[in-house]
Amino acid sequence: VLGEIVNTLGGEVGKHQAADLIVGLDSPDDAAVMKIDDDKALVFTADFFAPVVDDAYSYGNVAAANALSDIYAMGAVPQMALNLVAWPEEMDPSVIRDVLKGGLDKVMESGAFLAGGHTVKDAEPKFGLAVTGIVHPDRILRKGGAQIGDLIVLTKPLGSGVITTALKESRVRDVHLEACVKVMSKLNSSGMLGATAIYPHVHAATDVTGYGLVGHLHEMAIGAECAINIQSDNLPWISGSHEYSKAGLFSDGAVANKQYYGEFVTYAKELAGWKVELLFDPQTS
Repeated sequence: VLGEIVNTLGGEVGKHQAADLIVGLDSPDDAAVMKIDDDKALVFTADFFAPVVDDAYSYGNVAAANALSDIYAMGAVPQMALNLVAWPEEMDPSVIRDVLKGGLDKVMESGAFLAGGHTVKDAEPKFGLAVTGIVHPDRILRKGGAQIGDLIVLTKPLGSGVITTALKESRVRDVHLEACVKVMSKLNSSGMLGATAIYPHVHAATDVTGYGLVGHLHEMAIGAECAINIQSDNLPWISGSHEYSKAGLFSDGAVANKQYYGEFVTYAKELAGWKVELLFDPQTS
């Protein structure tokens, strides 16, 4: 809903946008991009969310990797980050310290540096980053550039949404949670480097997050004015995701995604209900 409201402001905002703004509200993507000169463009994004895991350090790791992922999705290299924090005043300071340490370590791993941030009081903890990156103006990866015959490549296995939902329901097994945290904490830098190494043969990219696999592929299909064929048997999944899917441990976000994007999907063969639901499962990074 908020995205739709922001999009209605596009016309007004557009009147005040700089001529060098390459990606903005007129064509929303994973990040905004402004041309600096013929060889360099600035990429900017911000992302934060409430805890998806109980361990504070891991939460910081995961949230930072998620924010950095938007930079990689544009084919860019992260340069600088700012902390974005909303935190309950009564919570033990050691908890936010661990969250910030997790975020800092992930930013450093990316090769960027942390330069500050902003904190507000809130009843529910939230953490993330505002991140800037650099990319060549002619090598920006957009959602809408896909071409007929392209193959879809996933840089990580799917299933983080249903596993973190199982955690909230106290039904997750440690081995599955550990695998999920490892996936969510992993930077998508290798995917970006692989894409830029074979440029211009990579035509489009996006970050699979809250809209699930189908939702984000739908955005790519709309932008490219094409259809996308998903071979469901070939999709990679985090260990345990099928088990929790069969148990029906889906978030409200998965239900909402299916309600909105389900009408755009045609199934070549009958799939079990839990397999269908997984296609709409919100992901992290």
